[in-house]
Amino acid sequence: MARRPLLGVDVQQGSQHRGGAYSPAVQSYGTILNEGTSSLRASPERYRRDSWLDRVPEEVAVDGGAGLDGRGDEGDEEDDEWDLAEYGYYSGSYQRKVAIYGLVPLTCIVSFLFFANLIRWVWPPRFPPPSSSTLPRSFPSPLPELLLSAAFFSLTHALRGPLYTAATVLFAPVWDTLAFNLAYVLLSQSLRLAALALLRVRHEMAYPLPTWRDGAFATAWWLALGWAVAEAATSVAQGYGQLALYRSVMVPVERVRAILEASRTGGSASTSANGSREYMPLSPRNEQASGSAEGAAEAQQANGGANGVAANAKSGRGTRRREPVSVEDAVKMAVDQDVEQLIHLQEREELEEVYGMPVIYIPVFVPCLQRIDSFLFSLGYTLVLAWAYLRSPLSFPPEYEPPGPPGMYSSHALLLAFPLVVLVHLGLSVLHSPPVLPRIGVHTTAYVGLLVGLGGFFAGLGLWGALS
Repeated sequence: MARRPLLGVDVQQGSQHRGGAYSPAVQSYGTILNEGTSSLRASPERYRRDSWLDRVPEEVAVDGGAGLDGRGDEGDEEDDEWDLAEYGYYSGSYQRKVAIYGLVPLTCIVSFLFFANLIRWVWPPRFPPPSSSTLPRSFPSPLPELLLSAAFFSLTHALRGPLYTAATVLFAPVWDTLAFNLAYVLLSQSLRLAALALLRVRHEMAYPLPTWRDGAFATAWWLALGWAVAEAATSVAQGYGQLALYRSVMVPVERVRAILEASRTGGSASTSANGSREYMPLSPRNEQASGSAEGAAEAQQANGGANGVAANAKSGRGTRRREPVSVEDAVKMAVDQDVEQLIHLQEREELEEVYGMPVIYIPVFVPCLQRIDSFLFSLGYTLVLAWAYLRSPLSFPPEYEPPGPPGMYSSHALLLAFPLVVLVHLGLSVLHSPPVLPRIGVHTTAYVGLLVGLGGFFAGLGLWGALS
């Protein structure tokens, strides 16, 4: 009973013989690309080293070592990386990646504590809140602001799926991304304004116009922090989920070459009649394999290193590697593993299409910087919108006449600020969309986001008079 492996390739991998001819590589259905070692996935260094063009006799004479470019070990490591990628695996330790990613939630906690204490240290309110506050004593500020803004963010995040589905149905493939981002931005910024109305910020203001000395400034500040905290928590959880997709395809660096050697030389002993190597240890074809015991053990060892058996044992999944009691159990367990790995393979490919690179290769400082950007974005958006809203007659009840001379309150600021905030937010959202993000890179978007976030943050502080 023959079953094609999920992530296996034929042992007769495309290798160059002494005569210069290549034997074609035949890959099975689970591989990333239908190309051999001479494909576009191959290293440019390999193309340069394998070619006799642009080489001088001195370089040929010393090319057994590092060559004139001095890149011997580095070039070999790069070649190993590309060879491993052709098998659908990545070098590195999954536990180390997860441990390093712990800097991201730590950055979120430090950012929240910094901004939470910044308003207490630098801009404390000059007057206490009025005695006729609508908030109960058992529910003091900033709890209502944090919980309300976090709830509104959860609502917008939950509606992302329906909004994207509606955009793909109503618009062409080129415009669906723009329509989805526009709908999401309008919803999120509208809910920021709705939070100010629900908390009755205008009714509890001690000053006629927005100023940092008023308690309304602190209310808008805590609303922004609550939104940012909810967004950071969601992003961190998604980051750990994306890393988990690479759990079973990461190979320790010190075992990369050993596994590649086992795949090239020892894999033929554990192949079946159709010529493809079996990567699934639970397959019933292992019992029918006619290879030697040494070759089978070597392939099994390579498979264990590639699939992270030690990591699975630590996470309580080691019981799935038990030997099947019958052929039917073996087939069922092997099919389940194939389906699970195929789903993870598809999810990894979708992520790589979005980011333009594997998630595990993104430096950890990039998501850390993105989390700082999210705090700056939220503070900037909320402060600008709150300032414009509290200067508008729309912030007063319909039956209430705004105090002060005529023309003191106008909606012109809100009519200018809201489209401007929507436009800036929409531009940043488009930068993080799949058509644009792979082209400019996650590093560029993080740097652009930092500049825009700092600009919006200080613009909001300036409108409230907090910089004077």
